[in-house]
Amino acid sequence: MVKDYSIASLDFETSCPIDMVLDLLSAKWTVQILRELSIGPVRTRRFLKFIPGLSMKCLQERLKALIATGMVARAEFDEKVPRVEYSITPRGRRLFAVMSELKQIAAEIGEVTCKCPMEEPSGCHIECHQRCENSRLVT
Repeated sequence: MVKDYSIASLDFETSCPIDMVLDLLSAKWTVQILRELSIGPVRTRRFLKFIPGLSMKCLQERLKALIATGMVARAEFDEKVPRVEYSITPRGRRLFAVMSELKQIAAEIGEVTCKCPMEEPSGCHIECHQRCENSRLVT
């Protein structure tokens, strides 16, 4: 079941907005999906290639929640072969900046060996998911 992350579902008198954002981020695969989108727009099935172990069902649930909260945008292209592409929004970029700060705090606490696009915006030299932006070219 997909948790409802829409603004209409929040009770601001009894809910903590920070809890809502942390719930969204702590859902399995959310950080990896945002990481991929930080590099550039991604087609639906390409997520499955870039994130080993991610299922289509889980991907759809996470994307729905990220879209509902305004972190991710969905674009449909009416072409001979229709396609859908997802991209990170300005709000999602702000959240990604917070995630980068969290990673820096983690590095202060202990050794961090992950080198993901939080430090490498070009997408190259990424050890944690072994891909380069050049491999993301859509064919």
